Amino acid sequence: MKRTPFDLLVVFLAIIPLHFASSETLPSTSSTKCHEQERSALLEFKQSFFDAKSSICQSYGHQHKLESWKLADRDCCDWEGVDCDEGTGYVTGLDLSETCLSGPINSKASLFRLTHLQSLNLAWNDFNYSQIPSAIGDLVELLSLNLSSSTFEGQIPSQVLKLTNLTSLDLSHNHGLELRNPSMETLVQFLTKLEHLDLSWLNVSAPVPDAVANLSSLTSLKLCGCYLQGTFSTTIFELPRLQFLDLGKNPELSSHLPEFRLGSTIKSLSLGRTNISGNIPSSIGNLTQLTMLDFGHNKLSGEIPSSLGKLVQLSYLGLEMNLLSGEIPASLTNLTNLTFLYLNDNQLTGQIPAEITSLTRLTYLDLSFNKLTGPIPENISNLESLDFLNLESNNLNGTLRLDVILKLQHLGTLVLSSNEFSSIIEPGMNASLPNLAILGLASSNLSELPIFLSYQSMLVWLDLSQNRIYGPTPPWFLNVTMSQLFFLNLSRNSITGFTAFKWLNLVTLDLRFNDIQGLIPIPPKSIRSYLVSNNKLSGEISLEMCQLSFIRMLDLSKNKLYGVIPPCLSNLSDGLFVLSLHGNDLYGRFPQLQNDVCGLRMIDVSDNQLQGSLPRGLANCSNLEFLNIENNQIVDIFPSWMGSLSYLKVLILHSNRFHGAIGEPEAHEQFPNLQIVDLSMNNFSGSLPSEYFDMWSAMKDHNADDVDYMSFYTAFGGGTEYDYSMTIINKGILMKYERILGYLNVIDLSSNNFIGEISNSIGSLTKLHMLNLSNNALTGSIPLSLANLTRLESLDLSSNKLSGVIPLALAQLDFLAFFNVSDNHLSGPIPQVNQFHTFENDSYGGNLGLCGVPLTKKCRNLVEAPPTPPFGAFAEEIDWKIVLMGFGSGLVIGVVIGLNTTSKIERRFLRFYRGWQQRRMHQIRFV
Repeated sequence: MKRTPFDLLVVFLAIIPLHFASSETLPSTSSTKCHEQERSALLEFKQSFFDAKSSICQSYGHQHKLESWKLADRDCCDWEGVDCDEGTGYVTGLDLSETCLSGPINSKASLFRLTHLQSLNLAWNDFNYSQIPSAIGDLVELLSLNLSSSTFEGQIPSQVLKLTNLTSLDLSHNHGLELRNPSMETLVQFLTKLEHLDLSWLNVSAPVPDAVANLSSLTSLKLCGCYLQGTFSTTIFELPRLQFLDLGKNPELSSHLPEFRLGSTIKSLSLGRTNISGNIPSSIGNLTQLTMLDFGHNKLSGEIPSSLGKLVQLSYLGLEMNLLSGEIPASLTNLTNLTFLYLNDNQLTGQIPAEITSLTRLTYLDLSFNKLTGPIPENISNLESLDFLNLESNNLNGTLRLDVILKLQHLGTLVLSSNEFSSIIEPGMNASLPNLAILGLASSNLSELPIFLSYQSMLVWLDLSQNRIYGPTPPWFLNVTMSQLFFLNLSRNSITGFTAFKWLNLVTLDLRFNDIQGLIPIPPKSIRSYLVSNNKLSGEISLEMCQLSFIRMLDLSKNKLYGVIPPCLSNLSDGLFVLSLHGNDLYGRFPQLQNDVCGLRMIDVSDNQLQGSLPRGLANCSNLEFLNIENNQIVDIFPSWMGSLSYLKVLILHSNRFHGAIGEPEAHEQFPNLQIVDLSMNNFSGSLPSEYFDMWSAMKDHNADDVDYMSFYTAFGGGTEYDYSMTIINKGILMKYERILGYLNVIDLSSNNFIGEISNSIGSLTKLHMLNLSNNALTGSIPLSLANLTRLESLDLSSNKLSGVIPLALAQLDFLAFFNVSDNHLSGPIPQVNQFHTFENDSYGGNLGLCGVPLTKKCRNLVEAPPTPPFGAFAEEIDWKIVLMGFGSGLVIGVVIGLNTTSKIERRFLRFYRGWQQRRMHQIRFV
């Protein structure tokens, strides 16, 4: 049969595949399958690292994608997580994220034999704090590398610089990983093709390199929580393709906001928790593509620019914890896509704009801790999607319309505490928010427990403190269906009875400052923080309290409890952090601690009738910060055996029966963190503990000041902060400190039997604010080293046997507000400069040798002239004590020059004296 040209073409096309199938120059039909050596490498890697029972696998419920890798399956290109080049069959992509990989990895791992890899993802695994293997640099074809959240640590290897083709690098959330050598600057100089760089939560500890601004392809830069330092260049904002920038959570990173150019591609800008200052420029309105803006926790000031209203695509706006002032601009109501709005903790004034209720997509609204006034907008119920509403601590007034707010059926959190509402309108009897879990109505002018609580079955956190709620808790409240409740604060009301507990999951109960009478209500065994101080509870401490095995804070202070402290309470010492029983009528011994392990951080049993000695088991309380046993009948010697408690800040033994000499320390470092020590009104004897003064390093200047209050905070159970308190003598007055500033430093050794001189070593405690050594038998002079205590506010040396003069150098104690040296043997003139003008007669009485204002005894006007020194040594050797004494008493000294003294010497003396006088007066004016 004759073949047509078409038939010949068909035959030709059929032959071609057969020809190439036998050729060795092109891939065979098996080329669509992976290469055997790479298949073996993958199986070996699985065998080495895959662990379906690993902790990370169990914790996060990762999928076991490696279970699809079978020995019998010859084509690894079909395995889950594996991508191959269709032409060559080489493995080019490997996604092993969340695959239960576990164990340390090194450069010998078979993974690094896959040299054709272009994409590698090992995120969300557990490589057991091993270093990133240096063999990573052999994968030179990599375009994308993701090692995030896989517990790598140590220095990033320099071999990563070989990966010059990388367009995406994510090493984030490996908290032990460091980028120092190579530095971040070197990294961005080598990897110039980067489009995505995420180093969040690594330890960079360096400034943001200017070279970042040269990465012209960069679209995403995330350096959150990297310990960045210095000032970053605002040229970063000019990167032409930049869409996502996150420099947040770097508190040592400072800068200001630039003028933003029109047409910017930035979609997400996160600079929260850095150190940015200045104003928000009105050009912020040029970032029209922004969907996320976070400037929270900075030092921004000025008003919120109305141009923010141009960012109509914005869904997240965070300006919280700044210094912004002025009113909330009405233009924000243009942001109809907004779902999160945080303006809390600023200085905003004016009313809440009524137009804000048009932002119907809002789910989070936080305006708390500002200075807002006026009522809550009547149309607040228009915010139908609202899940979180916090208006706490403003000056909102008028009527609180709970009946309107409770129409927000999606609310999970509602906090309206600490405002100035005049009255409350409650909802109907059966009003219920099905999702309401957190409710704060503290300081809201409530006169009774709100009846609508009867229907809030999902509440877990309830704060009704600082209201006017009076009388016993009603039966309906104790029987409500809040079975999930774990935090309840009813403190600072006038509740008289609270006897039953129906909430078996309760973790925190705060009933402080009420009028609750009767026996101690026994909380459920789930309780961790039980605070019932400042009530009228009576009777003994029940043994049932010893069954609270989960308790962490127990405060029964300021009640009318009597009897002994149950010895079984000591069984709780390993888990108990705070124990306060002060201000009751307890007697007997403080229980001996039964466990070698003691977790106590705060103990206050002051103002009772406890006897015996201090339990030596307190030495095992290695985390103890605060110990107050004042006003008891403890008989013991100084507890030098507690000197190893390195966290102890406050030691108050005031008004007991401690006795004996304090003696030398038992070791080289004793009480290193002690800031407040009160040993007053005991029977201590011997010399002052000068050796301890040398060791109390927390009272010296090399430590930074702690501006917070001394307290214990637990986040468990809804969060409870317990402030330490004390009563001490300050400026001659017994003062109650409800809160103790963290930088306060006090030494009170008064009313004992100390003898001898005041050691100069006390002058090294330069952070001291109060020093009281009165009512002892101290001798010698007032040491000049006290002039080093430049922060001293109160100095009491009265009722001793001190002699000599009051050093003029004490006049440089600029903060000294109380000074008492009465009833000593002091003599000479009283300094007449600076704050010494403010001290009254009582500060100096009983010192027959003192003279000068404010005493009626005047100092002599004339003093005997010093002998004339040899020529040339006059200015150096003249007895300047006489000159200083005269100047200190405010009198003009007539200097008598001998008849044989030349006029040149006289002029020289007068010039020197006038110069000294001018420098001294300048110093006084400066102070």
